[in-house]
Amino acid sequence: MTPRRNLLLNSHLQALLVVLIVVLANGFAAFHVARVDLSGDRLYTLDEASKQIVQQMDRPIVARIYYTHGLGAPYQNHEQFVADKLEEFAAYSHGRMTIERLDPATDTAIATAAAGFGLQQLDYTFHDQDRAELRKIWMGVVLLYGDRQEVLPAVTDLNTLEYNVSAALKRLSTRREDVKTIGWAIGDGEPDFQKEQGPLRTLAGELARKFVLRAIPLGGAGSIPEEIDAMLVIGPQRALSERALYQIDQFVMRGGALATFVTNTRPDLRTMRPQRVSSGLDPLLGSFGVRVNRDLILDRVQNGQMRFPVRAAGGSGYRDVNYPLIPKALDLSRSNVMVSGLNELLFPFASTLTVSDALPLGVRAEVIASSSASSGVVGTLETLDPTKISNVLSSEKRGPFPMMVAMTGSLRSFFESRPVPAADPDAPSVNSANPNDDGAQPKEAPFITEGASTRMLVAGSADFVANNQDFMLNLCDWLVADESLLGIRGKASTMPALRPTTPTERRVWKSVLLVWAPTTLLMLGALRQWRRRAQRSAQQGET
Repeated sequence: MTPRRNLLLNSHLQALLVVLIVVLANGFAAFHVARVDLSGDRLYTLDEASKQIVQQMDRPIVARIYYTHGLGAPYQNHEQFVADKLEEFAAYSHGRMTIERLDPATDTAIATAAAGFGLQQLDYTFHDQDRAELRKIWMGVVLLYGDRQEVLPAVTDLNTLEYNVSAALKRLSTRREDVKTIGWAIGDGEPDFQKEQGPLRTLAGELARKFVLRAIPLGGAGSIPEEIDAMLVIGPQRALSERALYQIDQFVMRGGALATFVTNTRPDLRTMRPQRVSSGLDPLLGSFGVRVNRDLILDRVQNGQMRFPVRAAGGSGYRDVNYPLIPKALDLSRSNVMVSGLNELLFPFASTLTVSDALPLGVRAEVIASSSASSGVVGTLETLDPTKISNVLSSEKRGPFPMMVAMTGSLRSFFESRPVPAADPDAPSVNSANPNDDGAQPKEAPFITEGASTRMLVAGSADFVANNQDFMLNLCDWLVADESLLGIRGKASTMPALRPTTPTERRVWKSVLLVWAPTTLLMLGALRQWRRRAQRSAQQGET
């Protein structure tokens, strides 16, 4: 065989091998899909909890995507993203999930069906060359599971899509009798979720999608009902009676989970002066191992904003001002699932917490959030005027300070050596806010001295609840020991908060950029010039 024919044969064999490898690789890839997700929280990969939820569905699931086609920025890729995410769920559903993509704008029957499911039409401006037109569009998802359905009425935030779908699937597969019940205390100036507006109403709506919510008046006859799995006590504006403390104490003793948000200072924005508040919870919480101190935290570096009236040449108005009395907690316990994926929490008009050094055996306390090192604390303030508290006060003590504590374990009753307080005859019974109350005298549960294992959270700010909705949703899941979805909610493509540099760090970086970097370049240039001269001298010597 001549060298030419041998070379030609080798080239043909190589081409045949390349074709064979491509065919085999494509055949393998058709049955073995692999992907690499390099995002920080694996945003584009289903969480293990999501996979388990959809794998446990035992009946067919129909996912209908009602989206208006042809949308521009910022929604041009939303429909495909939603479809891709649902396809991932379908891949782990063992063939039980089917996906339908429908455009209500093209068919009135489809639009009528979408409206019947409770989907919301959104305003959207279509741009066409030099013309803009406002139209109504559809961007919703409906999940059908037997005779039950869940609706995502307006999918505008893709960051929470996986959590919303997983939560909806879990609600579909949960038996109605297994739904947890969360109560919140009323009767001493606490907010009533059923009557509040704004952020608290939004929070109540989100919680109602997963839990049964009940208002629980305290201080009257009866014990907190057995069906209540967790209790929220949010900022009592009057001191709770001994009877109310006893009801909370016995609820914790029977293993009920408790979250308290205590405020010691209430702002009076009309006079711009602080008002002292006493919740009456101090002795009870202190016996459990946590004390809410009667002080006030300020932070002039890490803080939130508050709207204040301002006067200008053109008249008066309002302006958002960075406010020291809304400290921002960036130091969060990364080992705790409640703050998974959260970068910061706001604590308006917050007090510091002190955790006892002598907790009962088996009780564990964990500081969930602390103020920054730039924070300070004062016992009292004369004014809330931001211009008068912008500088460090002589009475301030420097931070950081604990602002939120979580506890787990078995506690002993505060009333172990105290008489059982009688019910206030003027206070409503614990069942009076229950729409199913038949008017019967509520039962008094037997007294419990040593409690079952429970979960408890104490925060030094009542206004925290309205300003940290994501955390509150995580908290309620944690209280009822349903932590499967916490990691999913924390997955979001938000940029982490930047930490402000200190003056020392700024001086170091300036010296590096202005002195060391140019000096290093000059030295490298001089070294290169010296080597080139040395090489020329060596070459001239050889010639």
